[in-house]
Amino acid sequence: MNTPRILLMPLSSSGEVSERLQGALAVAKYFDAQLQVLHASVRPSRLVPHEIAGLSHQLMQELERIADTQARQDASQLRELFEQLAEQCDVAISEENLPDRASTCWHEVQGLRSELVARRGRVADLLIVPQGRDHAISMTMEAAILQSGSPVLVMPRTQTGFGPQRIAIAWNGSPEAARAVRSALPLLWRCGDVRILTHGTTSDRVPGPEALQTYLHSHGIDAKLQRVEHRRRSDGADLLEAAQNENCDLIVMGAYSHHRLQQQAFGGVTRHLLQHSTLPLLLSH
Repeated sequence: MNTPRILLMPLSSSGEVSERLQGALAVAKYFDAQLQVLHASVRPSRLVPHEIAGLSHQLMQELERIADTQARQDASQLRELFEQLAEQCDVAISEENLPDRASTCWHEVQGLRSELVARRGRVADLLIVPQGRDHAISMTMEAAILQSGSPVLVMPRTQTGFGPQRIAIAWNGSPEAARAVRSALPLLWRCGDVRILTHGTTSDRVPGPEALQTYLHSHGIDAKLQRVEHRRRSDGADLLEAAQNENCDLIVMGAYSHHRLQQQAFGGVTRHLLQHSTLPLLLSH
């Protein structure tokens, strides 16, 4: 994968806005990329049609007027903060992708955030989404990972900087893990300290960790192998603990999904890391 040039970040007012913006701007500076900040608002009638809600057309119009007024106020405040932080972080505000300098721009759009992220993410190199509040996996996060077709960087909500020095790769030989590794090559090459983590339940899968080590070496990346011992109740908890114990500051992994049944869209390891990781995650589906 070439160095990312276009980054896409959906933004809402659901807490830690300043920290989330600073974290995304730090990623843009790390890559000298353009960060497109996507702020979406949706009309009440899109969520609850008045025929279903039993509301009169006049009342629905009034609700939409109030919602539009509030949305404009929220968007204005968020954009003002965005511009202040971009200036503080020395990131140029520009619709253009500038050579050898990070830039950022603001996109105000109408529609469901999850749908917009899935569509617009298909013409971005990397999506940046925050970890969910209270360990929740949001519809936006799910759409970014499963429907955009692009790698996704899940950032802890309060992380304001980015510059990984030691990266863990969760390897099980799967196509998803392979795609994640290829998307992470610019990071892996730059960081200089890479650990390939394999769990006892997956270490015998082909291609194994030694094959990945050889592949990375061909790209000028020296990686160390480490077997993750089964200590906790789940493979995800073991993996996270191993990465934390090794003082890693990013985990690269495949995102594994189930058929959608009662919102259980992700496999166990993916779900555990999305809900509990204290480290950024670079995922590919």
